[in-house]
Amino acid sequence: MTRVSITFLLLASCGGETVGDGDATSDGSGASTPTTGPAAETSSGADTGDGPSGACPLEGMFVDCTIGGAEGVAYCDIIDGALQWGPCLPARACELGEMPGACQRCTLEDGVPTVTGSATCECEGEADLPICEQTACVQRWEYGCDACVSFTAGDCFSYGLGCSNPACDSDLGTPCARVWAQGDGTLTTLEDDAAAVCLLTSLRDGIPGSYDILWGVMFDDGWISQRVHALGDGTVMVEWRFECPACENFGRLGRSGALELRPAAWFDDCLDAPTTESLIACTIGLIEYDNGQPPEGYAPPFTTGECASLDVACP
Repeated sequence: MTRVSITFLLLASCGGETVGDGDATSDGSGASTPTTGPAAETSSGADTGDGPSGACPLEGMFVDCTIGGAEGVAYCDIIDGALQWGPCLPARACELGEMPGACQRCTLEDGVPTVTGSATCECEGEADLPICEQTACVQRWEYGCDACVSFTAGDCFSYGLGCSNPACDSDLGTPCARVWAQGDGTLTTLEDDAAAVCLLTSLRDGIPGSYDILWGVMFDDGWISQRVHALGDGTVMVEWRFECPACENFGRLGRSGALELRPAAWFDDCLDAPTTESLIACTIGLIEYDNGQPPEGYAPPFTTGECASLDVACP
């Protein structure tokens, strides 16, 4: 009697979970008993014979076959765009559903179980990818790269999204220290009130520079780091990043177009008898926050939230 079994596959990314072989069961397809045939060489290095002829009902299904009088197995796979039986295999390089290594998986290639991926977690990245397109005034990207440790080219961002990181990482220099609003879930204090006063004064007076604004607690679960590039023309380009020491192979970042600054009178009001609370409101614009990312559509309070242009070159 021909044994028929079905393997349900979740073709997970590196480090993802898989579901292994199910119990042997009849598929009710009426598949014919495999016959032997001329041998051929496969990627596994083993001689193979012909599998059953014709279409098969389910990817991952396998049936017993014989090759040279010995027992073998043939798999149902998508071959040449259609479900059909692969060759009769006397041996398998791996078992479907198994993870031979942290960044490897066992998948079917033309009906042959094949180990794919890197045993050292070096992932196949692409070089010279285009920069991710800016399509909104304030845009964010979330990316991941499975269990990759290194890349043949590119980095985690480009591997996960298929385009290059749009962050400028420019530094125009600044007369001000960083503004760091602190508090776990609720912003209540500033590292230095004078740094916030310096930032607001410089933006009001149109002084070009790159200004750093942070909020949150510097724990392993992360905080927001924001860089404001004042372009000296009444606009700023803002970039933010989720800084997370405990987050492996995962990240979030955002970038704006040329955000328009508020009029000088708005800054004057912020600088008139400032308190820690009012300075947080004028530089961050948040009291309570969710860790990991700004609210959807967030723009700094010292901007109008509208962009003069989306096409902003890195300063």
